[in-house]
Amino acid sequence: MEYFQSRTGVVLNEEVWKKYGPYSCTLNIDEVDNIDDTWAELSAKIDVPVDELKNSIQTVKEMFIVLDHTRTVLITISDGSLPSNVGGGGNVRNILRRAFAIMKQRGWWDQMDGMNGFIEIFEQHKNDLEGIYGKFPEYKSFRSIIEVEYERWLTTDEAQTISLKKLLQKKKNKLSIDDWIIAMTSWGIPVDTIARLSGTPAPGNLYYEIATRQEKVMKAPEKILYSTLHLPETKSIYFDDTHQMDFTGKIIEVFAN
Repeated sequence: MEYFQSRTGVVLNEEVWKKYGPYSCTLNIDEVDNIDDTWAELSAKIDVPVDELKNSIQTVKEMFIVLDHTRTVLITISDGSLPSNVGGGGNVRNILRRAFAIMKQRGWWDQMDGMNGFIEIFEQHKNDLEGIYGKFPEYKSFRSIIEVEYERWLTTDEAQTISLKKLLQKKKNKLSIDDWIIAMTSWGIPVDTIARLSGTPAPGNLYYEIATRQEKVMKAPEKILYSTLHLPETKSIYFDDTHQMDFTGKIIEVFAN
């Protein structure tokens, strides 16, 4: 956060955030029918004009999104995953493209010297997480993977764009959430391109819906490898003492293979 703020000038308005904090849960996008009405109600409750409230919250929120998404991308790619159009790789691609889009829209991409500054965010994550995971091993092609994804995000295939324009014409520029998801996941069109061509902002719950649907598609039936019904229930001792850092266990059964 310190690195990001120093390079972009993002400032946290502490007075607004102190008032907003207790009500932050009311903006859960998957639980709100009309997000604009919720902003208005929140504005009245904490006595802060809607525009000032949105600007103070949204700017910092989008900084958190970029930092959260880049950390996730760092961990998943370091663990061997790659961005793609399906499954977990689809999630990696979606959140990486979301980070690109926010960086561009906010002007942060240019402020941070483009790709160099973006890659530095990952380096800062490594430093931040070293105390938990230890030193990250060298991943020589990591930057290349991010650069390829960035180029793919920038260059949308002409045929796919034509398909989107035909869809927009058919729907009179009113896309449903299903249309957005098809254009993004099946046609590979970046969300900001869809927003620009349609003249409408992306639905607030778009990424939530994509992740939820992909989870349902990819969820495999649970495999029961061994019957453990005759064994005593595991004691969740971390509920008894959250500060306990070690424990003694007893082996009560060994299964073949």
